[in-house]
Amino acid sequence: MMVGTARREPGKITRGHVELGSYPDGPLTSPVMIAAGAKEGPTLWLQACIHGPGVVGPLSIQRFLKTVDLSQMSGTVICLMLANPLGFRGYNRLTPQDGFNLNRVFPGDPGGHHSQQLAHRLLELSLEKSDAMLDLHSGGDLTITCHYTLFHNDGTPAGIESERLARATGAPNVWNSLEPFLSGAHFANYTKRGKPSLVVESGGGARVTPEDLERLTGAIFGVCRAMGILPGETPKLDRIRLGGDAVHLKSRRGGLFIPHVAPGDDVSEGQHLADLVDLFGDVVEEVRCPLKRAWVGSIRRPHMPIYNGDQVFELVETKGYEPA
Repeated sequence: MMVGTARREPGKITRGHVELGSYPDGPLTSPVMIAAGAKEGPTLWLQACIHGPGVVGPLSIQRFLKTVDLSQMSGTVICLMLANPLGFRGYNRLTPQDGFNLNRVFPGDPGGHHSQQLAHRLLELSLEKSDAMLDLHSGGDLTITCHYTLFHNDGTPAGIESERLARATGAPNVWNSLEPFLSGAHFANYTKRGKPSLVVESGGGARVTPEDLERLTGAIFGVCRAMGILPGETPKLDRIRLGGDAVHLKSRRGGLFIPHVAPGDDVSEGQHLADLVDLFGDVVEEVRCPLKRAWVGSIRRPHMPIYNGDQVFELVETKGYEPA
């Protein structure tokens, strides 16, 4: 197996670069590493930084590669370090050259704008080279997310397997999203093409915590164990919280954002979630929960200035709790 210039070698971790597009003066590439077990087995596509500031992803991949025992592996983990190299270099959630959110334009278009061409390249390459995909996210610089796993289970075999892998990550929040706003995401399109895929998210807010690193690294090991790439048990929790549809609350006024809840908190209809205050210290807007029961998927970074129309909360409908 070759992925770009990296060649799979049993019992070794090999390095290289894979071409994803073109600069005006040459190829646009991402570092790629292939961890190959001593024995044959399934292949996991592991990627990070589809949004440029999501740096917990590549750091967690590095930690995984430094601690995994290749002699115990049966199969392969392909590690694409930068799914969006231009976003990473520009430290931008969007692709700077065209202003698009790469994770909303899949399946892409080989004749479209840059993000569409990149999406097409990523989807075809990941499907060609792997049996399942794990996409690592970490909120970025403007928002902080709770620890959750996101997948697309539409009742197909690939969707059902996506949910099984999601429950192996150790995330306490399991979110099956079939919503239109994620129809252009990589993980959803990968699953629609007949293979399981999931997102694991934790952290953000322009900082990296040990807890976020541990969560994403643990998710990699958990998915590898669930796929049979590594031996051992997957993480076990007393219970998991189920997610349904999401609401993205936007501010109506500008000001300083003062939240009264944190990522992962349970919230209910009418609950006072945050205030926006002006520079005189007066409250210019109260943000309240519009859902009957929900949990806080993400919040804007606390105390920072925002414009009217900025997203301040992602609230995920609570579909209940069940044993893990």
